[in-house]
Amino acid sequence: MTKPPFDISAAFRNKATALRASFLSIRDVTSHPTERGDQSEADWVGLIRDFLPTRYAVGPAFAVDHHGNMSEQIDVAIYDTHYSPQWFGAASGTRFVPAESVYAALEVKPDFSAANLEYARKKVASVRALERTSQSVVHKGGVYKPEEIGVKPIIGGFLTTRKNLASPIDKLVETQPADAEDPGFLNIGICLDQFAFDYTPTIVGDEVKLELDTRDGEGALIHFCIRIFRQLQAIGTVPAVDMTRYEATVFPGQLGAADL
Repeated sequence: MTKPPFDISAAFRNKATALRASFLSIRDVTSHPTERGDQSEADWVGLIRDFLPTRYAVGPAFAVDHHGNMSEQIDVAIYDTHYSPQWFGAASGTRFVPAESVYAALEVKPDFSAANLEYARKKVASVRALERTSQSVVHKGGVYKPEEIGVKPIIGGFLTTRKNLASPIDKLVETQPADAEDPGFLNIGICLDQFAFDYTPTIVGDEVKLELDTRDGEGALIHFCIRIFRQLQAIGTVPAVDMTRYEATVFPGQLGAADL
């Protein structure tokens, strides 16, 4: 078989090597946990941003809903800037984004442990707890009806560089909520150099299956990148923000029933 002109597998392996080198370099020059944490988050942001299409914004964020409720800080958020206004601004490099714009909330920790798994679930749940809106969209041929929020799930993930458990996947399964719609359910995760896991929807006949899949060794990073892209594809686009809900919060009592 003729070797293809571009080695996709080698490209992913090289990216994984560069990421590992960055993690190692920061450990060599500082013992400060905050510096290590900030660098680790930046590395994951860079990796995911480089892989995904430019329609997806990637970075640290807080999600906010039209009531003024706010999530905990998301280490690595994947969010929309095309259909969602970005009027909330940013502070110290962390954006405040409408809850409707969030595709995924990923928590970064140095190791894969039971405590960190629980913490990641708590972070993800804080995003999913926010109230998202949906508005109809006018187009040349008519009007697209508001999308059902339930069919636009927010992906929850966990990113680590080393394991701190003898059987991390067993611990994941043991602590994972039975219901995939549970606010703390983790859809995807990775322990760099060790393994990746995901619950990516697959169509079998007329049914959609959501089963655990894992990948060990150097293929873990490739697996993670491909699977998170597949999960994003399954979502499609985020719902159009119902701006009247936000406007009603800014100008309470000044909008008529027809506006709402």
